[in-house]
Amino acid sequence: MIHPKPSYASDTKNPGNGSPMSLALRQLQATLASPVFWIVVGTAVGLTAMAGPYYTLERLSFPERLVYWGVTIPLSALTMTVLSTVAFRLTKARSLNWVIVTVLVGLVGVLPVTGSVYLSEGIATGFEDGWLDGVSFFRLALFVAPSLIGVTLVVNALFEFRVVGQDSAVLEPPPQSETLLQSKLPHHLGHEIVTVQARDHYAEVTTLKGSAMVLMRLGDAVRDLEPLGGLQVHRSWWVNLAHLARTETGKSGQELVMKTGQRVPVGRSFRKALKEALRE
Repeated sequence: MIHPKPSYASDTKNPGNGSPMSLALRQLQATLASPVFWIVVGTAVGLTAMAGPYYTLERLSFPERLVYWGVTIPLSALTMTVLSTVAFRLTKARSLNWVIVTVLVGLVGVLPVTGSVYLSEGIATGFEDGWLDGVSFFRLALFVAPSLIGVTLVVNALFEFRVVGQDSAVLEPPPQSETLLQSKLPHHLGHEIVTVQARDHYAEVTTLKGSAMVLMRLGDAVRDLEPLGGLQVHRSWWVNLAHLARTETGKSGQELVMKTGQRVPVGRSFRKALKEALRE
């Protein structure tokens, strides 16, 4: 008798798996897709444009300050978010000292952030003569470095101590959208499909809460349910192996006993694929 593993979920669906870069990309995607991130950036632009720090109040009009900070802050935020996210994941994967890595990240970000400041200055002032000066650029970089490293340390400390969300929340992939077959099920049955049985041009779909007939051929249902990681085990049956209780030998051969109590026959041509799936 073959007994399945407790869970049939693929490792690719486990947010804890993956290379540091893939985890960083996931975390970065989640951060940049968050409305909160852009609300914070937009608020920072508005406040700094009104306050006019770093002598921008004396030199620039309000529309010019709005352009100046509207370029500087988003570009700097994107640059440092990318660098900090990658550094955070590499630090976790290789057990590096996060303070040292953060300081290095801040130093790496000095030049692109200084460049964004100069770009915003040029846009705000119409790229007037003398807006780009090598000596001034170097001096500005020295001025930017301490504050940039300080802010980066604070942000990465939040990452490190998980004030900005838990890893599970950041890394968890977006909820999988329901399949076409799941969308056709009555709401009270839920979406946790256990088995699908062919009934002429219909499919009898069984969930943990009951069953329903859906107008769909089994072949189309099998293709539609591929993201769920189940398996067709008979010309008339598809099963979700996550809800398999045990296997038994019945009158007609091997049978699957589902957690719902259903007994599903295994077709001879499907036995090899089932055996491989249960061994994974």
